[in-house]
Amino acid sequence: MDSENELRIEAGGEKTFGPCNCCGKMTKRIWGFVYEHEAALAAYFVEWTPGHPCSSANFDLIIGTWGNDADNATRKAVCLEFRRTETGPAFMVIDAPSRSVASSSLISTALSRKEVIGVETASLAYSIAM
Repeated sequence: MDSENELRIEAGGEKTFGPCNCCGKMTKRIWGFVYEHEAALAAYFVEWTPGHPCSSANFDLIIGTWGNDADNATRKAVCLEFRRTETGPAFMVIDAPSRSVASSSLISTALSRKEVIGVETASLAYSIAM
């Protein structure tokens, strides 16, 4: 992205909860907004369990219009999973309907992997996550 299209992350908060059912470690969640210029482009929620054997993180993104005059009609949930693989770090689109963000009143719909792959929404989601 060139400097005119850079995304800016604004931290909103964090929470630790758990313990994880399979490893007993505490899970962390952070959240905030992603801005392009001065406009909020998305909200993000990132969740991971430090020290967990699978070493992954889930990125739940709510992409769409934000602000005083906006409602949830334009906002969609897109979810990515981050993993460390043998060839390096990687993101993969996963089904948002299977994540807790799917029941959020902040969205109009939770997109499946099939609905995201190969469309502009996928590029935007990867730009936000990276």
